[in-house]
Amino acid sequence: MATYRTAIAGGRRGVHHAQCYAGIENMQVIAICEIDADRLKEAVAELNVNGYSDYTEMLEAEKPDIVHAVTQPTVPRHIWVEPAAEAGVKALVIEKPIALRPSEAEALAAAHEKTGLKIIVNHQRRYLPFAEKLLEFFAEDSLGDIHFIRASTQGEITDMDTHLMDVVLFALKDIPITHVWGAVEGGETYDVPILQCPEDLMAIYTFENGARVFFESARNAYGTIDFPGSNPRCNLDFWGTKGRMWWRENGSWGYQLDGTAETFVEKTDFGIDDRDGQRAFTQAIATWLDDENQPHRNRLEFALLGFDLVMAAYRSALIGERIAWPPKLSDDEWVELKNRVVGNNAG
Repeated sequence: MATYRTAIAGGRRGVHHAQCYAGIENMQVIAICEIDADRLKEAVAELNVNGYSDYTEMLEAEKPDIVHAVTQPTVPRHIWVEPAAEAGVKALVIEKPIALRPSEAEALAAAHEKTGLKIIVNHQRRYLPFAEKLLEFFAEDSLGDIHFIRASTQGEITDMDTHLMDVVLFALKDIPITHVWGAVEGGETYDVPILQCPEDLMAIYTFENGARVFFESARNAYGTIDFPGSNPRCNLDFWGTKGRMWWRENGSWGYQLDGTAETFVEKTDFGIDDRDGQRAFTQAIATWLDDENQPHRNRLEFALLGFDLVMAAYRSALIGERIAWPPKLSDDEWVELKNRVVGNNAG
């Protein structure tokens, strides 16, 4: 069994990523890079690894097999790709959101195609227990075909929305949409526009298999009040032709299959689930490197599709009508929409 050496770029959330390597026999964190001197010092002390303030220097000195780039969304993700590939990195993990505007996603996709580097996006919810059960249901056809999903989250569109959309796509086996009708409202209220997105998004998606998704991502999401016992983060209901399943990020997950009297219910605590899911996500990187026939569930192609679906809802909101897929949103349209709902400083 090969042992994989990992380097981290980003000393805030990156420390959490590094800590999830504990107990994984064939994976080891050996270095971290951070431009803030105080944060770098703290991260090095916490992890007991080599520290660097320059990404390229770290790659050249350490020759890692895996890199996690865990930085603010205002840092375009594509900048990490070519230096990693040139240094012989085998897999690059990037943080969500993968982009803030369409051109950034296009640059990331182009860098991926040019280098052929394995790129994984940190949507670790595909490795939580409810996701494992979904895969079991798919294999056994226990839930039938999922034909309706209700998805709601309270938070910024370029933050929690990306996780919500990723779970929707996972449940629908990562197929594209045919149509979307979207609406947006309000603008980012931070003094420094880190997330560069409207405040609220509501959309109705129709997927290629006929499934319909009611999707809501908002600062004060109305749909979350219908989920007692949960905080207002990711909340989803899946209706299949043979039963129903749900997941609340902090509340419960469970299912009831047609023809059975019992309902399975298990409590969720994202403080625990995130750690366990991140560790399973991490182990799956090595599994993919060991065996091409066991690819990672969070490959870049799925995150690019999720980003495009959000941008399609933006375009529908911009022109005020239900639209077919494609076309995708352009950068000029992105700026036009941001100026409309956020203000002229968004361009």
